[in-house]
Amino acid sequence: MKIHKTMLYLIIAISIMYALPGYATTWEDETGPYSTTVVSDTGPDKMFYIYRPQTLKSNTHPLAVFCVGTGGHPRNSAELLTKLASHGVVVIASTNGYQADGSQASAGVNWLVGQNEMNKSEFYRKLIPSRVLAIGHSAGAGGAVWASIKTFKITCLLLYAPVLDTAKSSDISVPTFFISGSLDKTVPPHLVKASYQEATKSNAWYGENANQSHIGFGSNKSIQYYTRAWLYTHLFNDSGTARGCFYGPNWTFKDATNWNEKLKNNDAF
Repeated sequence: MKIHKTMLYLIIAISIMYALPGYATTWEDETGPYSTTVVSDTGPDKMFYIYRPQTLKSNTHPLAVFCVGTGGHPRNSAELLTKLASHGVVVIASTNGYQADGSQASAGVNWLVGQNEMNKSEFYRKLIPSRVLAIGHSAGAGGAVWASIKTFKITCLLLYAPVLDTAKSSDISVPTFFISGSLDKTVPPHLVKASYQEATKSNAWYGENANQSHIGFGSNKSIQYYTRAWLYTHLFNDSGTARGCFYGPNWTFKDATNWNEKLKNNDAF
């Protein structure tokens, strides 16, 4: 009888081990539970990088498309993109250094969504095509906005020091987080704030990070922190502390340290 009980306890323990994640992580952890891999020379015209979990699970992974600033490359933001992938997101980024028109971002998203339906693809039925974040830096942020206008697949935006030469904030219809840097001389905070104020058709937030210049948004720990909160709120449907950063009358981002100004429009309440 004792042997039978021991075996029963062992079976229960093994069942629990496989039912739960290997270790508990939350949006506040810099690195998530997934080992990651990077694939280069892939996607449309072999012009994209993909940062993704090494092992993909069925119907599990939301998408993000990253738009580099003028002359940039996904490798320059590898720290950020790898960490997003470690939290379970499949991130695609074009190597084209000129992405202001949104065509590269749109092509990347459309390609990944198509891969999700191809039974010979490694992404087959692994993705959640209804949850897509577009992240853009500088002119690339304009590309992210254009992509959200051109394709209904993008469901939220995160814009670092956005340059919106031709895209218009007034055309944005998805939740959008505008981030500026107090030390940014290229796209100073008042320009980013003005873009935020023009986003009248969507829930919109604005933050001015006190320690940020024009380059390196993705390696700023405080910006990474609220990027993850944004990610979990809008891609993983977090209803707890991540969402509490942005929504409700007691939204906690308003009390963030190392940020000079934090705003959200009336719709975001």
